[in-house]
Amino acid sequence: MTIGICTWTLGIDELDPLMAKIASLELDAVQYCEPVDRHSAEAVAASAASHGLSLIAVDPFDHAPHDSEEATAENAVAFYRKVIDFAADLGGVPATIHGLTDWTGNCDSREAAWEMIVECGKQLAAHAEARGIELLIEPCNRYEIPLLHTAADAERWIADIGSDRVRPLLDSFHMHIEEKDPYATLERFAERSAIYHISDSNRGGIGEGRVDFINQHDALKRGGFSGPVAVELVLPHLAPTGLPRNAEEQAMLDDQIRHSARVWRLLDERRIG
Repeated sequence: MTIGICTWTLGIDELDPLMAKIASLELDAVQYCEPVDRHSAEAVAASAASHGLSLIAVDPFDHAPHDSEEATAENAVAFYRKVIDFAADLGGVPATIHGLTDWTGNCDSREAAWEMIVECGKQLAAHAEARGIELLIEPCNRYEIPLLHTAADAERWIADIGSDRVRPLLDSFHMHIEEKDPYATLERFAERSAIYHISDSNRGGIGEGRVDFINQHDALKRGGFSGPVAVELVLPHLAPTGLPRNAEEQAMLDDQIRHSARVWRLLDERRIG
């Protein structure tokens, strides 16, 4: 069982302190959620390796255009081509591209926005294939991105771009908001899902909200999930994206991260049913 973390939740810009922190939290993998121009791919790979951490994905957290004039298909493709190239330079880790939907702000209808992300997806899948990279699409809740909210949405989008280079990434927090039956969704998509994200219904650690992680874990196992998991926690009173503001809040977040990883490992050791 590989358990990592989405790095944006830690709010640490310097590379070596970031990797040291992740190792200290009893984790063994990194979903690198930082601007790809912050550090070189070589430096990221070397720092992760020096702390005994594997890299499971590149996922730029700051993925939206900086102003409305930048929101074009051409700019979206250019942005994510850089992400794909960074993932290739890291040694071939997957690249997440769900932020593509944030570039549809100038589309005059939902249908036009869908057509845009399909066309962009086709171009990015071709580039990913040329670089030997797998693409990941994470359905996110409607309050964070304008399209691709459910696993069924992601399935439709993957079918429309016609590529076997793309896999879904499922997240317990987003599913709690968007999926009518998250357990059935997890079981159905488990074998295809590349990564599973852990955060409770209020964005906190396991036990802070109302997600039934025992049933989620068992649904994944029944469906044949074999990928890594990543904790993506925010203290509930700072949700959805607030970072710790002081040492006390940092300690609270650290405790929730460690607790969540321990619980998931214990679930993985037990017999189902």
